[in-house]
This record gives sequence, C-alpha cells and structure tokens, in this order.
Amino acid sequence: MNRRRYLAGIGGGLAALVGATAVADATRADIAADGALHRPSGAPVETTKTVDADAVTYLPDRDAVREDGGTEPFGEWVRWTAFEHAAERVVPTVEDRLDEPDAGLGRGIRSLVFGLVVTVDYGTTRNRDGEVVSEPTVPLDRVLSVAPRTVTVTVELDGRSTVREVPVAVEETATQYLDG
Repeated sequence: MNRRRYLAGIGGGLAALVGATAVADATRADIAADGALHRPSGAPVETTKTVDADAVTYLPDRDAVREDGGTEPFGEWVRWTAFEHAAERVVPTVEDRLDEPDAGLGRGIRSLVFGLVVTVDYGTTRNRDGEVVSEPTVPLDRVLSVAPRTVTVTVELDGRSTVREVPVAVEETATQYLDG
C-alpha cells in the first residue's frame, strides 16, 4: 500500500470516527441502549454556579484549579462542577414543574459510553412479599414529560466563566428486600 492511500485511509477513518461521535453525542444512543434509562422531553434548564474563590484557587499559569489540596486541569474541574451542579438542580426543577414538592425522586451522575449523564432516579422498593413500600408520588410518564432534556450550566470562578451542556436521563429502578 502506498503512503498516500494509507494516509487517506487513516484520514477517512478519523473523519468517520469524529462524525459518529458527534452524532452519538447529540442523540445519546448510549442512553437509549440502557433499558433502565429514558430520555426526558421537558424544556431545557439554564443555571449558573459561581464558585467561591476562597475555597477554590484558579492557577492561570497552569490553567488548573486547586481545591481540597489537589490540583486538576481547569477543563476537567469545570466538567465535574457542571455535572454536580446540574444534578443538584434537576430534581427541584422536576418537582417544581410537577407542582409536587416531594415526589420521591432521586438524582445521580452516571458514566456511559459517550460520557457522563445526570439522572433523575425513579425508584420503586418492594418488601420480600412483593408489596410496594416506597415509590414516587407521580407516574413515570409525567416525570419524563417535564424533566429537562439538558441542563446548561455556566461555571464562574475568579472572573472566568465556561458553559457546559449536561444531558439528562430518567433512570427507572426496582429494588426488593430479601429479608424482613
């Protein structure tokens, strides 16, 4: 194989990979592939997280952040901060839209094939006899209709701000006690 064909093959392969990754990220096929996860259809949410510069230090010469004695690259710190803040905001947003102050929903962050996703946890718990002992107070389809599809988080630190769009999924779980 000559060099030109080899380079063209590699270039084409990389272009296909980038294109496939962009499409997968936009559609979040990894969410659809997980039987417990559902994509909600509610309006997106925008929020801002302003971080106290006394607790966190931006290191401009290294484009890094020092927090709790550790240092990490600014981009990675922003990513985690955005996902944590989105997870904090998603359940109150759903409960507000449902006009249900304590709907019995949880929250989380999951790592999937195409990256992290914030979850609204819709869990049912049964005792050993199969009787429901706890469940959300609203039907799953209502949660899916109002939960935001994305949360756009603006993270602010030391005069610098970065915007991250965080995908959301509703995770349906069922747990049953084996004892008692």
